[in-house]
Amino acid sequence: MKIAVPKISKSLQELDVRQALLEDYYVSDGLVTKLELDEEQEDKIVFDQIHFRDISMEGVRFQQVEFIDCIIEKCDLSNVDFGNAVFHRVEILSSKLVGANISQSRMTDVKVVDTVANYVSLSFSKLKKVSFTKTSFNRADFIETTFDKVNFEGCELNEANFNGTALNGVDLSSNTYEQLTVSLDKMQGCTVSTEQAIGFAKSLGLQIKE
Repeated sequence: MKIAVPKISKSLQELDVRQALLEDYYVSDGLVTKLELDEEQEDKIVFDQIHFRDISMEGVRFQQVEFIDCIIEKCDLSNVDFGNAVFHRVEILSSKLVGANISQSRMTDVKVVDTVANYVSLSFSKLKKVSFTKTSFNRADFIETTFDKVNFEGCELNEANFNGTALNGVDLSSNTYEQLTVSLDKMQGCTVSTEQAIGFAKSLGLQIKE
């Protein structure tokens, strides 16, 4: 699956986001390594061609936010509220999304790599051309999420909840978990390992003969 990369300059100048927000709610073309925001941002904010690096947004709530052509690298977004957010051509690298609410969001051409996203909620979201690699989604919620070309590779999914989510085209075989919640009637077309297949068969009450 080919995912479009962020269209962003490699020679961005450092940007003062607070000052930029005083002037406009469209923040573009900058490197952000320091960030001071109120806990709740009520106006719609668009971040376009922004490289966030080594910052914390922990606990921040955006009423409406769009990330377009952005890189979020080594950032702490734990417990943020990004409900109804839009992510378009975004890379999230080596970051934290623990307990983040990203429900009812839209993601297109997004990569999440080497990130801790335990307890994150992506429920009721629409994901198209999204790749999750070496990321921890323990106890994460993907309830009634729409997947279109979504890939999980080398992720931890213990006690993740995919209830009501169609997994057609999703490959779970390289991921690890002890317990997983899925809707068995929506598993058609999902790729699993032999061991995982036996686990799903047992959940149906089948007796496995060695």
